[in-house]
Amino acid sequence: MRELVFILWLIAVVVVSLRQPFFGALVILAHFVLRDVLIVETYGYFIRNSNFELIYVATIVGVLLTRGGRIGEFMPRSQVDWGMVGFLLAMICSALVNGVRVLDHKYIDLFFKATVLYFLLSRLADTPRRVTIVALTLVLATGYLAYLAWRKYRAGELHIARPYWFSSFHEFGLQVIITLPLAGAMVMGRFRLWVRLLLFASIPLFVLVALRSYSRSSYLGAGLGCVMLLWYYRRRWYVAFAAVPFIVYAILHQPPRVQQRLESIWTHKTPWGTQDTSIAMRIEQMHVAMRIISQRPLLGIGPRQFLLQYGEYAASEELYQETQWRYTMHSVPLLILCEEGLIGFGVFYGLIVFGALRGARSAAIRSRGSPELETVGVVAAGAFMGYLAWCAYSLTTAAMWTINIHGTVALVEAARRVVVAHFRQAAEEPATVPAPAPGWAPSRPSTQVIFP
Repeated sequence: MRELVFILWLIAVVVVSLRQPFFGALVILAHFVLRDVLIVETYGYFIRNSNFELIYVATIVGVLLTRGGRIGEFMPRSQVDWGMVGFLLAMICSALVNGVRVLDHKYIDLFFKATVLYFLLSRLADTPRRVTIVALTLVLATGYLAYLAWRKYRAGELHIARPYWFSSFHEFGLQVIITLPLAGAMVMGRFRLWVRLLLFASIPLFVLVALRSYSRSSYLGAGLGCVMLLWYYRRRWYVAFAAVPFIVYAILHQPPRVQQRLESIWTHKTPWGTQDTSIAMRIEQMHVAMRIISQRPLLGIGPRQFLLQYGEYAASEELYQETQWRYTMHSVPLLILCEEGLIGFGVFYGLIVFGALRGARSAAIRSRGSPELETVGVVAAGAFMGYLAWCAYSLTTAAMWTINIHGTVALVEAARRVVVAHFRQAAEEPATVPAPAPGWAPSRPSTQVIFP
């Protein structure tokens, strides 16, 4: 029965996407965020039958049908646009140079889908309302995952906060900490009171489940997210004053294992009393990364090759000799330097990250004082703060493929484009000079004399 319902839903999505491609892009984003929910609720049917690809195709066809005359707006123009395309090309070039298969490569495929979704969202979310809808979709979808994790953890079904037993606690923590600053910033958007209250209530919930995910990288990202929100509300101190007690309660209302998980950084003991080798493992990975970077500085050794070739570069490491385990680099900057080299690193951080910073700053500053754009500026600032939270998270965990990351960048770019389009349209409208108001004028002189 569930499969039948989902097939009907999929048909409806495809039909609507052909006429309204923005709806298709929004569904792709929501389905990526709720991927684990779809696996459970459709018994894996959605993933097995390549339904993501079907919605992608329907959305792209919808773009061609409805925006055929404006297809040029999808060409790369901004710094972030070129960064997404450039990093994809860097991955492909690195794979070709190092003899890695391109067509069926998992991570090249994932980043290609992320790039396509980025261009779809950043172009189709072309009004303030659509930008707001994308932001609310991210918050609501992630909020549902957080609610599932909190409910199951509290009921004792799971000893780690995550939506399902098979969900990655690192990936779930990443989704939460990216959405935390976005939800916090949107509290001051132009919404109804009950929407703002729900956004406000989601902040301590996100903090609570992020800590109970036992992902130390999530601790780092959540901490930075809360600090950025306090800075963001520095002029509206009353909002921060109201939120701080709830956040403090969420931090303190944690089981002892959260503190033990944090202390394991220097005690090297897990909350269950076993030896924690994660810190030694990361130090070993850094040694391996230095060898790879020194030998292959420009284009690296190819996508995913850090994991597959780990033994070749770590043969002299003590931990590797004891375990013979292969690791991937638990740091995104070092992972990019190893697999895509200095070229990929420069493109990713020089164009995408720095370009998103410029775009968010421009949208936030230019939207001030404009009632139509106020929420757009708030979304741009919140989305970029979430992206910065991921940047902090990524220093200690390899996570580049979760769709929230690239959906957040697309949201920043969409907000910037909407603000630019608004002011361009205002500049192109001809200024109307008001006509002078009719008033009394003296009559013309006359020589006619009228006698009684």
